[in-house]
Amino acid sequence: MSKLASVNVVEQLRHIFEPRSVAVIGASSDLTKFGGRAFFLPLETGYRGRLYAVNPTRPEVYGVKTYPSVLDIPDEVELAVIAIPAPMVPNAMKECVTKGVKGMVMLTAGFAEMGAEGRKLQDQVVKIAHDAGIRIVGPNSNGMYSSRVRLNLLFYRAPRPGSISFISQSGTLGGYLFEWANNKGYGFSKFVSSGNQASLNVSDYLEYLGQDSDTSAIVLYIESVQEGQRFVDVASEVVKKKPIVVFKGGRTAVGSRATLSHTASLAGSATVFDAACRQAGVIRCNEVTHPFDLAEALTQQPLPKGKRVTIVGSGGQCVATADACASLGLELPEFDDDTKRRLMELLPAHSPVPTNPVDTVAGGDPMTGPRIVDLLARLDYIDGIITHGPMIGFGVTPERITSLLVESEIVTSVPEKYGKPVICTGVGRRGGRGDVGYDLFRHARIPMYVTPEESARAMWGLMEYAEIRRQRTGG
Repeated sequence: MSKLASVNVVEQLRHIFEPRSVAVIGASSDLTKFGGRAFFLPLETGYRGRLYAVNPTRPEVYGVKTYPSVLDIPDEVELAVIAIPAPMVPNAMKECVTKGVKGMVMLTAGFAEMGAEGRKLQDQVVKIAHDAGIRIVGPNSNGMYSSRVRLNLLFYRAPRPGSISFISQSGTLGGYLFEWANNKGYGFSKFVSSGNQASLNVSDYLEYLGQDSDTSAIVLYIESVQEGQRFVDVASEVVKKKPIVVFKGGRTAVGSRATLSHTASLAGSATVFDAACRQAGVIRCNEVTHPFDLAEALTQQPLPKGKRVTIVGSGGQCVATADACASLGLELPEFDDDTKRRLMELLPAHSPVPTNPVDTVAGGDPMTGPRIVDLLARLDYIDGIITHGPMIGFGVTPERITSLLVESEIVTSVPEKYGKPVICTGVGRRGGRGDVGYDLFRHARIPMYVTPEESARAMWGLMEYAEIRRQRTGG
């Protein structure tokens, strides 16, 4: 009789994402192999638990003693990472069951994605695990990361800790996207390459992440959905507490066909998936990097009360941002006469009368933009603000640094002071990483994007999720 049903999936996943001890079965010193990377990277990036190497042909790996079998390890093993050839896996699984292992990450490929024989082997392996009440990530997984215990099985640099969790059905693409988002400054709590999803599927991960205190927003890369109704049911509950943003591969007939050989998945109907996302309150994106831009804002900013936006910046930036907002269905209400008058008092004399957006006009007082942001944040018909980031300029002096601190304080205090989100666009090198203004905004949890389109999309994500929350919780 399988013990699987008697153990809550959230508890099972805690053994995987929060293990106190890990054994890498197939550990090696060859970084071109999964077993080499899966053992070296936790050592290199500071895994907080006990790490054991299992390899019957070597006495040590990276100066660490190896064991011929997981059964030879004298201490408890909570998580096993499997990185040996597929035909050897069933015996290793049986030894893990005997050892009392609680969870597994299977990096080994050569299962259902290879056809009928591979599926038979996969079914055999899963049965061994499930009969013992053990869940498996994979097989055909590229690995995982968990900031809680600093367990990193696939990234050469320790990821930036944060509150975004990312579940990807593609290992390689998922890893690339994770690195891309990490390089943009986004921080992560969890990542898992789900592989063939023979034991754990996206609904299981959602159930765990919905209760995970380290996760504030969830990003999914999906090629197929198992247990479609359960996905809708679980996601519908999770979005009451935190947003889910998804990109789905296999939207076209050609893409759908490719998923079968990739992760042994049938992609299903894109129309049906769209309907399921709408029913569940999941936000769907049509470009593969977009979910991360949304998730960054969703983990940093308060939710707006409506979809009314104001834009503050330079002329061209204002125009491009206004177009991007309008294309997403956001509203740019025209200012009332009193607000126009007060804005003209702050702007240079040659400025046009602002109607929304507000062109701060190049060459003016650096304090003009922040003062305008604060003025507009007070308006009851404005729900969110998109502005340019503070720029240190070409002359770095003590006076300029002091002024920059004051400018930043005015803008970054808006979310807490008025309960309204602020999104910034840092156009050009002076708004990029390494700029003092950028660092001040990052420290204050104000998202900064490179293009007007990214900023508009991030604000749209906040407003879209705010509406989803209102519909499902009445708040």
